[in-house]
Amino acid sequence: MATALLATAVLLSAFVLSVGLVPLAGRLAWRFSVMDGPGPRKIHADPTPRLGGIAVYVAFTSVVLAGYLGVPILSRLPWVATHLAGPLALLQEASRVETKLLALLLGATIAFGVGLLDDVLGSRFHVGGKAAGQVLAAVVLVAGGVRSDILYYDALNVALTLVWVVGITNAFNLLDNMDGLSAGVAFVASGVLLVNAWLLGELFISLVLVALMGSLLGFLVYNWHPASIFLGDSGSLFIGYVLASLTLLQRYVSHASSTYFSVLMPVLVLALPILDTATVVTIRLREGRPIYVGDSRHLSHRLVSLGMRPPLAVFTIYLVTLALGLGAVALPDATPAQSGLILLQAGAIVALVLILLFYERRAQPRQEKS
Repeated sequence: MATALLATAVLLSAFVLSVGLVPLAGRLAWRFSVMDGPGPRKIHADPTPRLGGIAVYVAFTSVVLAGYLGVPILSRLPWVATHLAGPLALLQEASRVETKLLALLLGATIAFGVGLLDDVLGSRFHVGGKAAGQVLAAVVLVAGGVRSDILYYDALNVALTLVWVVGITNAFNLLDNMDGLSAGVAFVASGVLLVNAWLLGELFISLVLVALMGSLLGFLVYNWHPASIFLGDSGSLFIGYVLASLTLLQRYVSHASSTYFSVLMPVLVLALPILDTATVVTIRLREGRPIYVGDSRHLSHRLVSLGMRPPLAVFTIYLVTLALGLGAVALPDATPAQSGLILLQAGAIVALVLILLFYERRAQPRQEKS
């Protein structure tokens, strides 16, 4: 009960802060003309501010830092010491991961800053600078000791970490193509990761995930269709980076784990952004177009072309993300046979997504009047 109370306080703090900051971010966007204008690939008809990521970044970072720095102070308050003694005692051990936490926050700040430059400068910010900034953010994470450990050689683990972090960072950037999509998928994925962390007793990671969820939820109040503000690259890159980092910090193996399939859990939880990115990049390369130039070949656009309204298309993607993630939660305690069934289920869901992506709607045959 005490742990749940603390988690609720963190969620509400991040939510309230994010809700309060989004309008300020919108005013900044209007003041400095950082707007997303309407266009042939876009569903909004009016210019919309695109600095909502500022609110998500500030809310998340402030709550995490306040919680980390405030634990010693809170533990001296009589009411807190009485009702939250257990979780606070565990959080005081967080100093052992101080370097990793600071690396995550510093790297996330770099990713946010790179996106902010892209939002403000637009085409004047060269794609090479954007890529270099993302790699730098990933290197900061590795330097802080946050890296994969599933491969035998350390150099391979470092390489895998860099590819994973940069890849997921960009995946959420590319996924940000419809109202509520990128932030909503991140919220669902964070919820699934929270279930896993909570079941494995990882309180510190759980609270960081809760802070992210509260920040995202506060932004979604304004970003649900029809959105009054967008994340911008600053928000989508920040969200992707934080999620990629947290999947590396989290454990996926329990004392009951009987296979190594549990390490695939983050891949399944983030399978939809990965799949969406892989398909659009493949299509763009096949058609000889730059991979960083947007188009309407994403799953969300495909669902709309099949007849769904944008909110229903986005909600459908939420459900697919949840279905893939909840199956993966069982991997740490699954037997080899159960792991195989979970992976088979995930494969079936991915196959369904591919069918939706590439199914061409046929014209209905005309019926002759009798």
